[in-house]
Amino acid sequence: MTDDHHSNSVDRSDGQSAASPVEQITLVLDDVRALVKAELRYFQSRLDYSRYVMKWSLLFGMIAIVTLSGAAIALILGTLLTLATHIGPGWATFVTVLGFLIIGLTSGFAARHWMKKVHFTEIENDNDDRT
Repeated sequence: MTDDHHSNSVDRSDGQSAASPVEQITLVLDDVRALVKAELRYFQSRLDYSRYVMKWSLLFGMIAIVTLSGAAIALILGTLLTLATHIGPGWATFVTVLGFLIIGLTSGFAARHWMKKVHFTEIENDNDDRT
């Protein structure tokens, strides 16, 4: 036998040798890199979700603003027409205002519903298991 077989005190019977300190540090750094990448993907997905929710919230909010403004305009014009002629425009005003109010309120409640999804209760309550 040569000295090479007796100089190492590590048991290599299982086919694996102990990693050197440099290899161990490299493995730890690889794990840290993987963790950072996973955290970045996690927060990117949360940002994407918030962006999606904000888009729909803004859309329904804008619909609510436009239709409620339309309802106000229709009410004013309908009232003027009703007072001016004292014939049928009252019912037309009522139907127009009611239609705009239904659309506006529905869109407003939809916007409120989407805005509620922006809140992350685990962050607000600091209950996130990952931290």
